[in-house]
Amino acid sequence: MNYLQMSDGPWLTFLVLSPIVGLLLVALSGALRLDDRLVKIGATAWSLTSLGLAIFLWAGYNPGAVADGQAVIQFAEKIPWIDAIKVDYFLGVDGISLPLVILTTVMTPIAMLASFNVESRVKMHYALLFLLEAAMLGYFVALNFFFFFIFWEFSLVPAFFIIQNWGRDPEDKRRYAAFKFFVYTMGGSVGMLLLFQFFYVATRAAGMPTFDLVTLGRLGQGLPVEGVQGSLQDIVFRYVDSVGITAYLGRYPLLYTSVAFWAIFIAFAIKLAVWPFHTWLPDAYSEAPTAGSILLSAVMSKMGAYGMLRIMLPLVPDAAQFFGPVIGALALVGIVAGAFGALSYTGGDIKRLIGYTSINHMGYVALAIAAAATLNSAADGQSRAIAVNGAMMQMVAHGLSTGALFLLVGYLYQRTGTYSLRDWGGLRKVMPMFSGVMGVAMFANLGLPGLAGFVGEFFIFRGTWASLPFFTLLATIGLIVSALALLQMYARIFNGPLNPRWDSGHGGQTPADMRVASREFLAAAPLLVLLLILGVYPAPIMDLANQTATALVNVFTKALS
Repeated sequence: MNYLQMSDGPWLTFLVLSPIVGLLLVALSGALRLDDRLVKIGATAWSLTSLGLAIFLWAGYNPGAVADGQAVIQFAEKIPWIDAIKVDYFLGVDGISLPLVILTTVMTPIAMLASFNVESRVKMHYALLFLLEAAMLGYFVALNFFFFFIFWEFSLVPAFFIIQNWGRDPEDKRRYAAFKFFVYTMGGSVGMLLLFQFFYVATRAAGMPTFDLVTLGRLGQGLPVEGVQGSLQDIVFRYVDSVGITAYLGRYPLLYTSVAFWAIFIAFAIKLAVWPFHTWLPDAYSEAPTAGSILLSAVMSKMGAYGMLRIMLPLVPDAAQFFGPVIGALALVGIVAGAFGALSYTGGDIKRLIGYTSINHMGYVALAIAAAATLNSAADGQSRAIAVNGAMMQMVAHGLSTGALFLLVGYLYQRTGTYSLRDWGGLRKVMPMFSGVMGVAMFANLGLPGLAGFVGEFFIFRGTWASLPFFTLLATIGLIVSALALLQMYARIFNGPLNPRWDSGHGGQTPADMRVASREFLAAAPLLVLLLILGVYPAPIMDLANQTATALVNVFTKALS
């Protein structure tokens, strides 16, 4: 198996366990009754160990390694776990998982810095942040469905409690948002869980039962797997035929992989907030505390897109190709609806406005995935790979810029006690430093050239044009409207006459500006620097993903030959 490069040490295990160690240290601090401020500083410092491990993996990763028709899975760890059902402890990274691992480890310390204003149950709050980080990291590196699904589901638990216990008032709204988020995601996962049970019995009938995502992906793409004959579609069809299902539903192999496609797509479309599965997102993002909003928008929403790239496209490429235009249509509706949804809140709740822009931005990612799969003779392998590369860049850029916006909105709330855009105005006069920092984050989010958001959107539009030109053309509406919403948001906060409420000369209370030497600037500055660096020189992310993306779309290119 040349496509599997075993690690010389348990580095990925250390990566996943480092937040768990942080959680235990927080628990120990509770037993020792340490001061909450010391816990905040210590937890934030410990979260940097995960970032250090991620950078170590990045430095040792070979982005050009390709073997046996796929990108090489690197730093792999594989140990038999439950032999009776062929479950292995299997971890590894490639070009679509490593960028998201890095993003997770960057955003977690930022979320912890944003939580310094938490006053109630501080140790529990930080323990849950560590638990959420561990679950997300485990999800991105797990390559056996058993562990993949455990991490996928378990990430809901800390996120649910973070929203419910530290979210906004009134309490009933945040409880409703947490409940809706939990039920939507868990409900959508049921079909995927049942599907993989079916894959297991089908592969067992073929002589090699497995939950291995790499093996299933190779079978799905028609790549050779030792000891198994035929593709995953053939294996599924032979099994349903052997148990008599074809007598009722017909002998149509695409029908059965289509059922599998929808079971996978719905689960991940909910997390990605693809229309019409998006309605949980504005509630969850707006009602969550600042740290929750940062991690939900910056990392958790990317779990859906990653699942589509890791599971949906490799396992059922024939069905993905057939339904590619449908995914594209849903993505287009989400792009336009998210943009107009954001525009409708330019005089209302700023967190809901940012939430709707996230629906818009994740719609571009879904459009890129659709374009990579869609059957179109005008689309060559290069354009499909460009679309996937653009999706990866967009996920990283969106995570950094939206995380920065939620971080700054949280700081603005601490100063003013409101999230309503109607209550601000003219704050640039008293908060020039803060307005400048938020301006950079806002322009990065709307895709200004020279910042990372532009790179992701440019590559997506370049890659999707060949496969879905009409949808791509209409998607530009979302670019214009979302930019208009963000510009109006910024103008409502900082431009115009100063609201007397914030004018000390008229009896108001002037909010303090951001200082360069402050914790707030320390949290925001790394995000802005990364947005600028990746906007000017995106190669660090693009080079990571390129070979994996190219190998992934080869199966769709072959279908046209």
